[in-house]
Amino acid sequence: SPDRVDDERYAEGIPCMWLPAPRAAGVILFCHGNAEDLGMCFPFVRHMRDQFKMNVLAVEYPGYGLLHGVAVCEAALKEVALTAFRFILDELKVAYEQIILFGRSVGSGPTVYLASRFPVGGLILVAAFASVREAARSLVGGLIAHILEERFPNIALIGNVSCPTLFIHGEKDSLVPPSHSVALFKNCRARKLLITPPGMEHNTNLFTDAQFLAVPAINFFGLPGYQQESPPQMPSRFFEDGRQAFLFRKASRRKKQQKDTDEPSSNPWFFLCGCPTTRARARGEGPGMETQ
Repeated sequence: SPDRVDDERYAEGIPCMWLPAPRAAGVILFCHGNAEDLGMCFPFVRHMRDQFKMNVLAVEYPGYGLLHGVAVCEAALKEVALTAFRFILDELKVAYEQIILFGRSVGSGPTVYLASRFPVGGLILVAAFASVREAARSLVGGLIAHILEERFPNIALIGNVSCPTLFIHGEKDSLVPPSHSVALFKNCRARKLLITPPGMEHNTNLFTDAQFLAVPAINFFGLPGYQQESPPQMPSRFFEDGRQAFLFRKASRRKKQQKDTDEPSSNPWFFLCGCPTTRARARGEGPGMETQ
């Protein structure tokens, strides 16, 4: 089982979305891009669940959505991804080989990190960067990139990935040039496929054209994959309304301050996810998990 990190920042849980697919054995762990949060990516992950006939767990990052007040750093993104990953293993009882990691843009960092450490079933990288420093070099030049601290060195980790890996990068991507995915592809030693759609930009909806994602993913991974009579079941203790618990804790902490207006979405599917840390589990404070 992955390492457990006892981190107070996530003692109340991590916002996630759980979208189950009937009879699906596998789970896609989705790490979204920089210009979105869980609410914004919901239509995409729902479409992905329906298209690939797989369960999907999407995780939120520090600094985004309900975690907007948490400091953003490489270690924090790795921690939330690792927490969601071990939730799939320990709580949903899904085997390593039944997990596909999906990282888009900044989400490529935590997914390459996980894939380099654990024997997962597959890895999908969309608009991935070789490293943060190289991405900065592409945008602003070598001088500024040189003084930046290196973060998410995907190019150094991709050689340790052993699972089938699908690289997708639009030729019209002006934020992270496709040369980043080309470099990652060349350094990847696993079974691999690189797709560079001519009309695709950095934030293009991947389902506007079946050739962007659907067709290559279905063919490369043989989706929808293994089906079973008893698919992964979310334990009942994770169905508490996490939104209510979240607001109660925030109100308690800020009762002497002005009223906080940054509340979770009122949509019924957007709850605080039950990906508790070891410390939270010991206190019996597992927040609720959204289901759709």
